[in-house]
Amino acid sequence: MAERLRVYAGTQEGMFVWRSSNGGWEEVSRSFTEGIIDSVAGCRLTPERVYTGVMIDGLYRTEDGGIGWQKVLDGDVRAVSIDPTNEDVVYAGTEPVHLYRSEDRGDSWEELTGLQDLSPEVQKRWWFPREPHQGHVRYIFIHPDNPDTIYVGIEHGGVHRSFDRGKTWEDVTEGIDYVDIHMVKSLPHRFDRWFVSSARGFFTSDDPSEGWVRAESGFTRDYFHDFVFLGSERAGAAPTMLACTADKSPGSWDRPERARAAIFRSDDGAQSWQRVGAGLADELQPMVWSLACHPEDPNAVFAGLGIVSRGQPFQRWGLGTPGAIMVTRDRGDSWQELGVKLPSDRVVWVAGD
Repeated sequence: MAERLRVYAGTQEGMFVWRSSNGGWEEVSRSFTEGIIDSVAGCRLTPERVYTGVMIDGLYRTEDGGIGWQKVLDGDVRAVSIDPTNEDVVYAGTEPVHLYRSEDRGDSWEELTGLQDLSPEVQKRWWFPREPHQGHVRYIFIHPDNPDTIYVGIEHGGVHRSFDRGKTWEDVTEGIDYVDIHMVKSLPHRFDRWFVSSARGFFTSDDPSEGWVRAESGFTRDYFHDFVFLGSERAGAAPTMLACTADKSPGSWDRPERARAAIFRSDDGAQSWQRVGAGLADELQPMVWSLACHPEDPNAVFAGLGIVSRGQPFQRWGLGTPGAIMVTRDRGDSWQELGVKLPSDRVVWVAGD
């Protein structure tokens, strides 16, 4: 049976949506064509409901698979996540650092003000190297086995966690020397193994309150962004991890080789990594910013690529620069282009159709 999918690509120049059709891809819509899309998340049980954050503008929701969008929250939204145990519950993070929750699919919101009770020393790290020098919430992780456990990654600012559904928070950044955080997740269905990707390191911890250690054996790059887990290939084995990386931070990417991006895989819980990616250029100029698992195929992952510097409203490159969506169906060994046209990609989401 042919797969039935919708691919959502948030780019430098709006949101693009395609659906699989007769072995190819049919464009569904283009929205926010003058907006920069910096976050996207969708519902697995109700795949036609997807949320996207438009920088400086707000959070939008579609309930018809990307045909129409409705604004549900004002603000410079940089992160959105859906509670995996209750898809009516949505979290949104902004610049400057604030965190909001909706219990009714985005119709109404409350701020989780406990995040603002973190110490002045912690909040002093909430900054960004470019104007207006304000940090933002980059990633929100809600534990699928206990939604009271929430982690947020701040770019820049560190890792903070809550055990009471966002009422109170503690800083758990010890061991990460450069606190430009991109993503934080636990090993699937575990509470004793955690991972963080950042601008200058990939880290792991059995207990983040006790600190983080580097987990970079085999990496030949030093800038880390999205990572995903694929199910174990055999009973008792660690899940496969894929991570997208680059050579140094975006401030160095004015060089001819740009990002020098690469994708790495680990099959032993980040103890070791190996580069993968037949079909990707050896000197990959655009950054692989985003990875999204296939909703049904356990071996397939989609990747969004673009020559762009994320996390800022003004960029040196990106506008008018083509992006790409790639897909692997063999856990990262080989990649093929999806065959769609789009500007520089920033985020990608894949849902059933």
